[in-house]
Amino acid sequence: MDAWDKALGRAMFTEDYYVDYLLANALFIKQVLSPMPHARIKKIDASRALSISGVHGVFTASSIPGENQVGYAIPDQPLIAEGKVRYAGELVALVAASDFDKAIRGAEEVVVDYEPLPALLDPLEAMERRDVLVHEERGSNIAFQTRVRKGNVEEGFSKAHVVVENEYRLHHQEHAYLETEAALAIPESEGRVTVIGALQYPHLGQKIVSRVLGVPMSKVKIVAPYIGGGFGGKDDEGPLTCAKAALVAYLTGRPAFILYSREDSIRVHPKREAAVIRYKSGVDAGGKLTAIEVTIIHDTGAYANRGPFILWRATMHASGPYEVPNAKVDGYAVYTNKVYQGSFRGFGNLSIQFAVERQMDLLAEKLGLDPVEFRLRNILREGSYTLTSQLLDHSVGVGEALKRVAEKADWWRKRREIEEFNKSSERFKRGIGVAVAWHGISTSRAVPDWSNAYVKVELDGSVTVYTGIVEMGQGSPTSSHVQIVSEILGVPVDKVKVVFATTEAPDSGATHASRGTGIGGLGVLVAAAKIRERLASLAGRVLGVDPGELEFKDGRVYSRRDPSKSISWRDLVREAYARGVEVSATGYYYLPKGRFDESTGQGFAYPAYSYIVLVTEVEVDTRTGLVRVLRVYPGLASGKIINPKQVEGQIEGAIAQAIGYTLMEYLYFDEYGRVLNANFTDYVIPTPKDIPEIEKPVYVEDKFRHGAFGAKGVGEMALIPGPASIANAVAHALGVNITSTPLTPWRLLEYIKRSPRG
Repeated sequence: MDAWDKALGRAMFTEDYYVDYLLANALFIKQVLSPMPHARIKKIDASRALSISGVHGVFTASSIPGENQVGYAIPDQPLIAEGKVRYAGELVALVAASDFDKAIRGAEEVVVDYEPLPALLDPLEAMERRDVLVHEERGSNIAFQTRVRKGNVEEGFSKAHVVVENEYRLHHQEHAYLETEAALAIPESEGRVTVIGALQYPHLGQKIVSRVLGVPMSKVKIVAPYIGGGFGGKDDEGPLTCAKAALVAYLTGRPAFILYSREDSIRVHPKREAAVIRYKSGVDAGGKLTAIEVTIIHDTGAYANRGPFILWRATMHASGPYEVPNAKVDGYAVYTNKVYQGSFRGFGNLSIQFAVERQMDLLAEKLGLDPVEFRLRNILREGSYTLTSQLLDHSVGVGEALKRVAEKADWWRKRREIEEFNKSSERFKRGIGVAVAWHGISTSRAVPDWSNAYVKVELDGSVTVYTGIVEMGQGSPTSSHVQIVSEILGVPVDKVKVVFATTEAPDSGATHASRGTGIGGLGVLVAAAKIRERLASLAGRVLGVDPGELEFKDGRVYSRRDPSKSISWRDLVREAYARGVEVSATGYYYLPKGRFDESTGQGFAYPAYSYIVLVTEVEVDTRTGLVRVLRVYPGLASGKIINPKQVEGQIEGAIAQAIGYTLMEYLYFDEYGRVLNANFTDYVIPTPKDIPEIEKPVYVEDKFRHGAFGAKGVGEMALIPGPASIANAVAHALGVNITSTPLTPWRLLEYIKRSPRG
């Protein structure tokens, strides 16, 4: 519904609200960031900055009127550093000036006296150290631990015919969204403030701004306009950006605008976790998994943020979408003096699925089995029990998706042809790889999840929907929610208007965890269904028919038995207004969740799982180490596909990000933990020329009973198995064991040197 506005430049993003309205007396904010990874703050001298004409204030931790605490899972993070800094890039002060140039000059003149402390940059080292602590009050550098204990691991390995053991190392990833973080805060009367900001959960922004300012949440209004990409990064940093702008606006009584430079954005906001994964798998002679033993270590950086939930998700997915009778999994989120980890499309699952899927290929190879056939022997089915012993009683279409994708890709013939090609080709080697992944839908078991929305029908028959779900390119509120209302009430889509991403709408939960349509749309569905029920009762009386036989379609309400008995939607609405029938409703749906034992990691982990299959073809230039992804075949088992074209876009974008992560993206840190390539010149992301042929997806509509029309999440899916699918294809091409990312040309050349086909 928003395609034309975006294509023609009419869509409003955060910066546009400042530029278009040219707010008088607005102050511009520049951040003063620490160059030190770990140091005590002895003194902050702002006198030289304040002497610059146009600089109106320098704000530090002592300026905060409320609580200087914005930690998400653990209360360990200040909005502005207080006492000491814990990573290079941490906020020390905010400079507000009448224009950007003066704000930048002012920030350069703020003098901070630091007392350096030893820095920990390696999570393996940080786990063992007690003499250097990122957070002294915690007594350890281990922020959080998780575990799974299922069956008897020793017995499982004793039954194994083949055992494979590896250590995998996966790297940080930068979100690289087109729009950097931004927020415009406008002070109002009675101590109220409105913030227009790029964030993925307006109600979380409201909560954090309220806490920082020390005012009731009712005095804080947050609006997220269109967002130029989020991928999870603006779920973490977005509320903090809003709090920074709101703090300046509240203290000065003037509008305040903050816009991160690209360099500041990359240095400040959280990244995909770097991980070390030690993985041991056993399989019997019949090709059935007998046991896994896994240790997951996440470099959580300076603050826990969402690290505990990211680690929890990784731990509970450590088996992959396979039946494993015996398992021992231990997870550790470890503090270091680096930029901290946070939400990123796939949320803790990408790295563990990489390890799982490499193990599956290696096990198949040792058994002499085809990789697809081996996976099918172990794949989850209806009636299976997961790693956490959760019964999957419905909505498990992954096996069918794997079969159909393999058939569409002509897997078995291509494997043989590629192997023959590689025997005769010296420079170029080809490979084809498969990877399968699962992803728990909704938040984890420990976090409540709900959907809430408000729908009202106007006198002219048009419909307005209010939801907190955000539009950041995925189209949940502007497409899927419109379709849901149109389907239930039978009104044309151009008569439905969605007011999205505002705290004046009910709290719909965050736009993350692939929940925007399947779960976020539930509140819309419930509200629209209430209105339909009332109007059906009224129409039944007007038309003299049973309300149960009425059809709402194409702007008309009519009897299925006798279509001549009908009334236009508009006339029915007018009749409702005339007769006092309420045509507005709030829709609320609370997702049921079961019990879970944290001591064993057993029980109900997620309400449902989406599944994704990718088959990837690659070509490797053995002289340059360059990998080209040639073709990708995706398959999705994510319940009802409400908007197929929208889902195709999600899959294509996810595959592009997977290619970037696997082949080229890498954050370089110096000995002080500073990001060296904080720009798009040196942080390399894919261009259109790097994107392969992506085949039309295979859909297995394994409907979820608690999803809108049976939908499950799709937004994160294709990224999760992407790196493993590429790595498996490269391993097939070269005959080597790939255990780390990224597969940059210089790293590939090292693999090629060790390759029997090199």
